[in-house]
Amino acid sequence: MSDAIFQDLYKKLNVRQKEAVDAIDGPVMVIAGPGTGKTSILTLRIANILKNTDTSPDSILALTFTESGVHQMRKKLVDIIGSVGYRVHIHTFHSFCNEIIKHYSQEFPRIIGAQHMTDIDQIRIVEEILMKTPLENLKPYGNPFFYLKSILSEIRNLKREDVDPAAFAKIIARQEKKFSEIEGLKHEKGKYKGEIKGAYKSLQKKIENNKELQMIYAQYQEKLEEERLYDYEDMIMEVLRELRTNQDLLLQLQETYQYVLADEHQDANNAQNKLLELISGFHDSPNLFIVGDEKQAIFRFQGASLENFLYFKRRFPDAQLISLSENYRSTQQILDASFNLISHNNTLPDLRVELSAAKKGAFTKLKLHEFSTPAVEHEFVAQSIKDRIAAGADPSSIAVLYRDNRDAAPLTSALERHGIRVAIHSDSDLFSDPEIQKFLTLLLVVNDFGNDELLAKMLFIDFVGLDHLDVYKILRKTYEYRGSLFDTIRSRELLEQYGITNVDAVLNVYKTLSQLSVSAKNKSLIDTLEEIVATFKYTSHLLTLPDAVEKLELFDALFTQITVLVERHKAYKLEEYITFLNKLDEHGVATKKANRPKTGGKVHLMTAHKSKGLEFDTVFVTGLIEGHWGNRRSPTYFDIWMFETDTEDHSEEDERRLLYVAITRARHEVLLTYARQHETGKDTLPTQYLTEIDPAFIETISTQDFETQCAAVRKTYEKKERPKQAADQAYLRDIFLEQGLSVSALNNYLRCPWSFIFLNLLRIPKAQERHQLYGTAIHETLKVFFDAYREDKDLSKEKVLEIFTHFLNRKALTSADCEALLEKGTEALSGYYDTYMGTWPRAVINEFTVAGVFLPLVHAVGESIMLKGNLDKIETQPDGSVVVVDYKTGTPKSRGYIEGTIQSSDGDYGRQLVFYKMLLDRFENGKYSMRAGEIDFVEPDDRGNYKKERFEITAEQVRELESDIQRVAQEIMTFSFWDDECDDATCEYCELARYLKQQKTG
Repeated sequence: MSDAIFQDLYKKLNVRQKEAVDAIDGPVMVIAGPGTGKTSILTLRIANILKNTDTSPDSILALTFTESGVHQMRKKLVDIIGSVGYRVHIHTFHSFCNEIIKHYSQEFPRIIGAQHMTDIDQIRIVEEILMKTPLENLKPYGNPFFYLKSILSEIRNLKREDVDPAAFAKIIARQEKKFSEIEGLKHEKGKYKGEIKGAYKSLQKKIENNKELQMIYAQYQEKLEEERLYDYEDMIMEVLRELRTNQDLLLQLQETYQYVLADEHQDANNAQNKLLELISGFHDSPNLFIVGDEKQAIFRFQGASLENFLYFKRRFPDAQLISLSENYRSTQQILDASFNLISHNNTLPDLRVELSAAKKGAFTKLKLHEFSTPAVEHEFVAQSIKDRIAAGADPSSIAVLYRDNRDAAPLTSALERHGIRVAIHSDSDLFSDPEIQKFLTLLLVVNDFGNDELLAKMLFIDFVGLDHLDVYKILRKTYEYRGSLFDTIRSRELLEQYGITNVDAVLNVYKTLSQLSVSAKNKSLIDTLEEIVATFKYTSHLLTLPDAVEKLELFDALFTQITVLVERHKAYKLEEYITFLNKLDEHGVATKKANRPKTGGKVHLMTAHKSKGLEFDTVFVTGLIEGHWGNRRSPTYFDIWMFETDTEDHSEEDERRLLYVAITRARHEVLLTYARQHETGKDTLPTQYLTEIDPAFIETISTQDFETQCAAVRKTYEKKERPKQAADQAYLRDIFLEQGLSVSALNNYLRCPWSFIFLNLLRIPKAQERHQLYGTAIHETLKVFFDAYREDKDLSKEKVLEIFTHFLNRKALTSADCEALLEKGTEALSGYYDTYMGTWPRAVINEFTVAGVFLPLVHAVGESIMLKGNLDKIETQPDGSVVVVDYKTGTPKSRGYIEGTIQSSDGDYGRQLVFYKMLLDRFENGKYSMRAGEIDFVEPDDRGNYKKERFEITAEQVRELESDIQRVAQEIMTFSFWDDECDDATCEYCELARYLKQQKTG
């Protein structure tokens, strides 16, 4: 740890912040409003624990809610304490539970032996339950699945609140008892004497719905057990269930994590709270440090509740309470206006801290703009941003916030018309993207060969390559003569008769579709998709698009979804996948893909929820109309917490907090906009929250001149293309510097620079080959074995083979491939076990990740490249040195092959060992002294013998590799290889490069 860096940052803290950083022991609760430096507090407190105690970094656990939060905290921590920061456990709650399950796999047989269920699995199971279960309320006649989505949503909520079916049954019993005890529940006289009053009928109905929901929930869990499935929420539920009954495991975890920190605690649900309490519960006064802010509790729909935020005060009444009130982000006017707004909330006012600005700026009120229509509103936002950029504003310092994901499209169009580059942070609906829709249309045609309606849509797809005038002629003439479209495109005679310009191109499309249709009936789903992609050069097509990177990411998300589906259903062919898609469509299940845009030089577009934790100079908050921001009415069929907690509807307070979060993202300037008329033509009203802000803090700006200007022009702006990111060398350089270099990426570059560009930087979708999936299953098996071996638990050979079978069965393999590889792996692991069992040292570290190692670049002053690697196994020797072991599947190789001294070798194996030596020499000041590297072949040679090859790595080899990395980094950053191709004339990546170069020059 750099004490100088820590001291410099510590000196800059205010009194309250220092108090939080110095509060090392015992329970601590920090109320940290927006801009008060909570991430700095968390990371500096971790550094302070390491500085002033003998605590190991591995004994500190920090939990937050998003992967971006994990990344932000990790980056700040590494900046302060160096690579040791990678040893601190920083997780989301779900990833932490996943780590527990993986590390203590034998304690979680239900999860380890089960499959993660898909959305369709959930829908199918609830459909089956609804069809076989007699229900009065939740299975309406004519539409038995009307409540299906609501049922699944409530089951998720129950799990998030740590309520299993048995606990839910007890809650309902209490509800019925309290309902019956309501004073004045029934009419006491008149014709309705003895009947429940109308005012209470809705409560009674919800209790009845709850009872039926409990029946469905219980059957749902039984079905999951029966089919060996688990859902997303089960990760935390299973860990909680095990920790409550397995004292040995609980004690191990409590002894491991001596300090626990939780960020954004106001968003915690009950299950997450219970997890924190159990993990930190070794002492009555635990080292548990939570940070939160009542004003920013905006995720109630995810199961969070403000009541849970108070559990900490009730559970630990002696906890130290620290309130941070100094804001380092916004002007005082922004803070005053936002606090004035949030003061209308009645919940937990005692936890509400009024903020003061640390920096003093000019008096700037929030600016309110009213427009006639959303189109004019969006045009104003675009023009205003364009003016600010022209005046010198950094585009990335500007954000446009909106309420829902669907608000993004019209705003994006308006900004792009003005040539403004945008980074959209909102989740994308995968199947709504035009390029994905084209690909799915192609799949539908191949699956339903002979369907004229589908074919008509497909013929216009650009990457199919047909002239559109020819397509119009084909459609018109076929319709005119009442023929079959498929018959037309396969007949040279008809095509020539209809005056088609490129007859051969049309005939070739028919021939291709016919061949693919046959292939799809006989090949696996993934093989079929790869054949279709290759035949129509779909990846090459995406590379020619102006927004190629986004399209590649979407296609990768689609391919990943399909791979997961095949892991679950090995027999799936294209027909089954189309059925899966139809089921998604039938139930309106959207497939979301989280965007992770590169944001340099771009204006940020996101929902207010997504903006949490971010800050910008200028913030536009758009679409501020009633019913959109606030008063969002949606039917509720259940009331899980009836009589259990405060039953008051807090939805309006939640919405008010959301607007508070949006406004407090701004450093200097907030612009609020809305339109008087909906895009449908219906009149609208501004949201009530605008009227709640004191006029002293808000200024209404006349938009009459702008409206007049828009009315006078009334033209459609020529849409300017988005930046050609895939061919943008600056963009690729930024990715390279951000993600660093692993040895596999280095080997890819040395083999072919373009394979590195496409596989490691642009990450084009590519299914793993059989041998790769097999090798992954072998590695996973050996990790489980050696994790147990390290703890003096010797798994039997039968258990090892059982573990291997489990991991292999979870791979996206056909049944035939899985069977063949299972036989191969069983033979290999059996012999490996018999050969070496009992000879390995017990002091081992498995799957050891090294990151945060930087190599300064001699050709770029001030720049460094991050080096990273994942080491299969580290064996500690008696003298404290280590041997790094790398497992290899496949035929054992000679020493000359490993070292790269024979013609048939590329030297990748040997380079890998040298790279690991280089990493460990720089990791935590050389904590692990690498004596040697070992290539361990897990499969026998032709004679049935197993072999290992050990190498002493010299300082000279390390220096040579450093020199090679310097050269490679220089070539990547200058793109000196751009006009070259590798020596392989059939290289698919060099072929893709030609499309990329077309884009660059096109």
